[in-house]
Amino acid sequence: MVHFIGPDNDAYVASVVRHVAEYEEFSGEKVEVEIIPETDYVTNSLDVLRGRLRGESAPDVYVSGPVSMWKLAGEGLVEPLDGYLDRCSADFDPSDFLTPLLDCNRWTGKRGDALGTGSLLEIPVNWETYNLAYLPEVLEQAGLGEAPTTWEGYFDAAAAIAERVPGVRGFAQRGTDTWHTMYTGFATQLWSCGGVDFDSAGRSAVASPEALAATRDFISALHTSGPTAWPGGHWLDVARDFAAGRYGMIVDSDHYVAFFEGPHSAVRGRVAYTRPPTGPGGQRESNMWTWSLVMNSASRDKDAAWRFIEWAGSRSFLTRAVHEGNMNPTRQSTWDDEGYRAVAATWNGFAENSLEILQTTARVLPTPMPEYLDVAGIWSRGLVDAFTEPARFEEILTATAARIDGLEFGGCPLGGR
Repeated sequence: MVHFIGPDNDAYVASVVRHVAEYEEFSGEKVEVEIIPETDYVTNSLDVLRGRLRGESAPDVYVSGPVSMWKLAGEGLVEPLDGYLDRCSADFDPSDFLTPLLDCNRWTGKRGDALGTGSLLEIPVNWETYNLAYLPEVLEQAGLGEAPTTWEGYFDAAAAIAERVPGVRGFAQRGTDTWHTMYTGFATQLWSCGGVDFDSAGRSAVASPEALAATRDFISALHTSGPTAWPGGHWLDVARDFAAGRYGMIVDSDHYVAFFEGPHSAVRGRVAYTRPPTGPGGQRESNMWTWSLVMNSASRDKDAAWRFIEWAGSRSFLTRAVHEGNMNPTRQSTWDDEGYRAVAATWNGFAENSLEILQTTARVLPTPMPEYLDVAGIWSRGLVDAFTEPARFEEILTATAARIDGLEFGGCPLGGR
């Protein structure tokens, strides 16, 4: 038997659940599927998932992503996959995956080592970069022309929308004290504006001059033209609210296209897609993420686990899953699929734009380390506190940097590595 575990509210996992009986029938293998609420699955601590990955009932295969996987790899819960690629089926074909998506899932497991080196630790089944999606009609109502190309222009346009277009806020932004608040649109802005997470000496740089300037712009814009309920807003809420026409712009997951162009969207066919804005020096960065299949090192039958990964990550399965909302496709064969191309052609340049971002500026921006969820959780908490108490802005970010530098992993302070 193969035990698979994944989060709810995920289109890929829903496709696995929908079709797993097919796998059981042709493989003769029983599959136990365990679904965990996403709000528990992707927390800063990962306690629920980590608790499942050990012991007698440990799953063989689970869903994860770069930052979460780094923590789990540091705890010995990720099985390297290179040895299985030499004996994979023709329908799996590793060369069909988009190269940047395999590269970002290779890592040595050592803090600070660049992605793209070391073992392949995950098989990507969907991905996201952070594009600019906007409603041209809303920009026109606000008296604006083309979509903004700089972050300064983005926040200026958002302010104009909030002031001039009744019932519409300038920009959507997810926001809680969970790690992905700093990871998505905010990280894309901060790195584009010259900020980083750690300096060359390994100390937290969240209170550097560049980071403070970018964060101040972000917090100020949230007050002026961001969501009225911020801080607050699960990614699913943000995607649905934009699809309901409540915002003029958003820099967040490009896989939100499944919501924006879905049958229940109020803005279907009216959204335009372009690259994220540039910083003051003309630099453009787009953070990225992959949802991926991971083999648990604690699996009692790794051959069976790999056979399941081959099926759930195969060309035929992933091409079918994209028509069930699983965006973005991780395989070139899916992008080349006539059915997918016909659907995507109606999305105002979405497909071309996302591939361009992936192949040019997109990368996993944070410094790879097993403790990054702790770093990102502290950073996100700092953003929420700075928003709530803007008069203490610099004090809060300085204290946030100190808390990050005070973290330890294996007895070594991060700031002294």
